[in-house]
Amino acid sequence: MTAPLESSSGTSGSLRAAQRMLQLQNSLVELLRTKPFSQITYKEITEGVDIDRSTVYRYYNHKNQVLQAAVDVRLTAFSSRVDLTFGRMESIDGYMGRLVDAWIGLWLESGGLLAAASGLGAEPGPQRQWWRERIEPWIEAVREAIEVARFVEELPKDGRPALPLAEMTVGLCLSTFNTELTVQHTEEHRTMVRDLLLDAILRTMGRK
Repeated sequence: MTAPLESSSGTSGSLRAAQRMLQLQNSLVELLRTKPFSQITYKEITEGVDIDRSTVYRYYNHKNQVLQAAVDVRLTAFSSRVDLTFGRMESIDGYMGRLVDAWIGLWLESGGLLAAASGLGAEPGPQRQWWRERIEPWIEAVREAIEVARFVEELPKDGRPALPLAEMTVGLCLSTFNTELTVQHTEEHRTMVRDLLLDAILRTMGRK
């Protein structure tokens, strides 16, 4: 969701607006370290920044807008550094392991925001469509990987449509990350969770 920019013309006004929007996003990130999104008020977010109260509403007028903007920034950066394509030299095991590791890294960086976004996406209304659009590239990439893996006989051609399997795979990952990676755990525990998750994904796909 796009927020309005400063009325000032030129680059300086746009830069000032971007900086202030980032301040509001970071304020939300800090609040999410101590309480769930459902308990955070927009007033608390705005109190965490050095912006005049009368100016704040020129950027966002609801906490959902702050959350969505912060998530979009992080997902854009993620998409620029992670190739979702199933490579020619990859096995389905290696590909899903690579994706799971990339997603784990993303959640370790921004788990509170992403868990809040997942929760927002579970609610009826436009926020559900917003979240679906954000994870759609992940679902589509996994669907294509399943179909290619079946073609090269890495996965069984068992007649199950690939799209529901891809949706189930991404849903399983989101559920696991939101449960396990938004709280403090040892490195050993995270490794165990990663290995169990990958095993569950491959079994769901029919890998023996």
